[in-house]
Amino acid sequence: MGKKGFEYEIRGYRYAPESFRAFKGLPGQKMEQIPLSDEQRQKMGYLCLTQGGKAGMAYVKRIERERARKCHYYKTYGFFLKDEPHRYVYCPSLWCRESDTPEARLDILRLYREHLAQTGGRIEQSTQCEFDEHFRPVHVRKNYVVADLSRPLVVWLYAA
Repeated sequence: MGKKGFEYEIRGYRYAPESFRAFKGLPGQKMEQIPLSDEQRQKMGYLCLTQGGKAGMAYVKRIERERARKCHYYKTYGFFLKDEPHRYVYCPSLWCRESDTPEARLDILRLYREHLAQTGGRIEQSTQCEFDEHFRPVHVRKNYVVADLSRPLVVWLYAA
């Protein structure tokens, strides 16, 4: 079974390049309009009329690829430390999009707060040990920091 790609379609009035619209959809499904600015629609129409439909289609696909490559910002939540108020901790694996609903964002904060509450806000920062004559670890010490659960903050993550 072959891979089903998107089908593209351009519609417009020949003497008004600004009236051109581009549509995209899977075979057998409803085509959805691709949002384009007035300038982009006019250029697409001009390319279709002067160089043919394939040039206009290539222009639309180029615009879509640029949008897909665009950098995205995500957010997560963290907490300041009790002993060092200028430092903070956060969980980078719990994140949400900028456009998510407030309920989804609060769920992430609640999950992280519950996880820290189970350990009393203690987070393992580092591990130290000494070695014996056979290079086996002895006197293992774990260093912890304590998060202040009453001081949350928003941490923005950048994903390319």
